[in-house]
Amino acid sequence: MIKKYTSVLLFVILFGCSINSEPQSIDSSINPADLHSWLPADEKELEQRRILQTKFDDIGNKIESLFLKLDVINLDEIGMREGVIKAFPDIDSMDKHISSMIDREKKRIGSLGQNIDSIKLENEKFGRELKKLSGIIKPDPIFSSKKYKNAFNLFKKRNYAKSANLFRQSLLANPPYELTDNLLFGLGISQYRLGNISKVPGPLSRLISQYPNSEKWHMSHLLLALVHYKNRESSQALHILEKGLKNNPPYFIQLMFKNLTQLIEKDL
Repeated sequence: MIKKYTSVLLFVILFGCSINSEPQSIDSSINPADLHSWLPADEKELEQRRILQTKFDDIGNKIESLFLKLDVINLDEIGMREGVIKAFPDIDSMDKHISSMIDREKKRIGSLGQNIDSIKLENEKFGRELKKLSGIIKPDPIFSSKKYKNAFNLFKKRNYAKSANLFRQSLLANPPYELTDNLLFGLGISQYRLGNISKVPGPLSRLISQYPNSEKWHMSHLLLALVHYKNRESSQALHILEKGLKNNPPYFIQLMFKNLTQLIEKDL
């Protein structure tokens, strides 16, 4: 009996050893010599990268500085706009007063009494229709110069999240044509400072296509090129810079185009 148990135990041990001795499978597509190889950048290359990043950050800061310098708000014009808006209630009041005088004069002339009654009935009918339409049609938002100035001041204080929100609201509120390019660039550069790279091209591309004579046209090309470079799209960034240079930018902006082009080409 003991020999029987000994034979069984020996068989189990030999069977287990045969299983464990099977070689583990290795992916044949991987070169064993490269399995654990890694070549870190040396100190010289890391230093070069730090120098390039410093230069890119400097260009970003210069773009922001240009934006702040070139966009001095015309307070007189905004004041005039606000004055016109404040005058609307007075004009409405005068209009109501004159209408009342006309009605009294018409009532004084008996021969026009029937016409007056007919006009009143038509006005009442029109008023009912207008009231009905007012519940259906929502009025367009009204541009606020106060929101515009607040967006600009928040950008100066580097509160980019709130400035981006106000720039976006102002764009949806039927802004004056001459301020729209500034709002588009403000929204684009605010998103860039927030690191929302995917939200930058939208407003900048609209500015480039719809406002070719804007002061922000060349600056939009610079900022858009930086966005493409951050997305590792160096060839697209160089194409944007080349396109912007063809439109004869001012000398100081032309230098920024050339510097940024050299930095990107050097990093290729």
